[in-house]
Amino acid sequence: MPNDSASRFIHQELNVLDNLDVAGNVFLGREPRRGWMIDQTRIHAEAEPFLKRLGLDVPTRTPLARLSIAQQQLVEIAKALSLNARLIIMDEPTSSLTLAETERLLKLVCELSEQGVSVIYISHRLGEVEHCADRVVVLRDGKNAGELKHDEISHDKIVSLMVGRDIKGFYAASHATKTPGYFRARRVRTRAYPGQQVSFDAARGEILGMAGLVGAGRSELAEAIFGVDEGFGGEVFIGNDMVHIAGCNDAIRHGIYLIPEDRRGTGLVTLMGVRENITLASASRYARFGLLRKRDETSVAETQKAELAIKTPTVETVVATLSGGNQQKVVLGKWLSMQPRVIVFDEPTRGIDVGAKAEIYRLMRGWR
Repeated sequence: MPNDSASRFIHQELNVLDNLDVAGNVFLGREPRRGWMIDQTRIHAEAEPFLKRLGLDVPTRTPLARLSIAQQQLVEIAKALSLNARLIIMDEPTSSLTLAETERLLKLVCELSEQGVSVIYISHRLGEVEHCADRVVVLRDGKNAGELKHDEISHDKIVSLMVGRDIKGFYAASHATKTPGYFRARRVRTRAYPGQQVSFDAARGEILGMAGLVGAGRSELAEAIFGVDEGFGGEVFIGNDMVHIAGCNDAIRHGIYLIPEDRRGTGLVTLMGVRENITLASASRYARFGLLRKRDETSVAETQKAELAIKTPTVETVVATLSGGNQQKVVLGKWLSMQPRVIVFDEPTRGIDVGAKAEIYRLMRGWR
């Protein structure tokens, strides 16, 4: 089975097929065959060493749809390793990985370099760049903003080249007035841990942080609150009122919105334009006699474009062509145009640059 390739690109946004198992994704298009049939025994045996090299402890026959985003990302990396490429381009390879998984990957990057493999490592996590890079090239607005040799690499120098200014001024203390117990979740159960109950409060005018390792159930809890998963039980209160959430439409009607971890998969329709995505969840507001009023949609989209500083030529631009940070702002614009009461952010700055992160944090503080 030929598995040598000059180069391999590991995409920032997952490029896997969730209807296949792990081994099927690792050797997609290069499956070992016995006659005209795929050699199932061989494909699983040959996939396993690449998974072990990355510390991914899942059976090779596991359907990809059952894996977390982080695990799917490791499968994508295993696929690149299986090609024995001489050049590997990694675009935000650790955006969903835990610290332990990230450390293992960075060690692997160093090993590949020592073996003569060229690695182009694209990341907004500057600590990783400092750790593994022999040389840094910084891009800003599509242009080369500067280059740093190994002994010149530092966090502050990279940030300065990336944004063209000091970002310390972006961060400001909040003076918001808090209303304790405004949002309350009681005895919520999720598909990840249906036998466990979760309760918490969030004040009005407060940003409540929720942390946990991959697999701890953070995303599943966010989705349960938004009504993605039905039938797991629990109660949700806004102010003094208990709100019934049997599905996403109920959550939206009560002003509870979710910014999902996988913005391309579940937050956007990437083949649609900015205008269509921003007004998609509230399309009925812009309809008359069953027809959408494009002028009204455009007005709302233009307002969100200006308020969120979405970098796009026009609001008709296809979302797939925007950067990760601007795609995330389109997701934000969709909900902000609908007067939110509670917003649940699931990894809101995954895979976006330090300038866009600072901007999103500033917006979050403003909404608070």
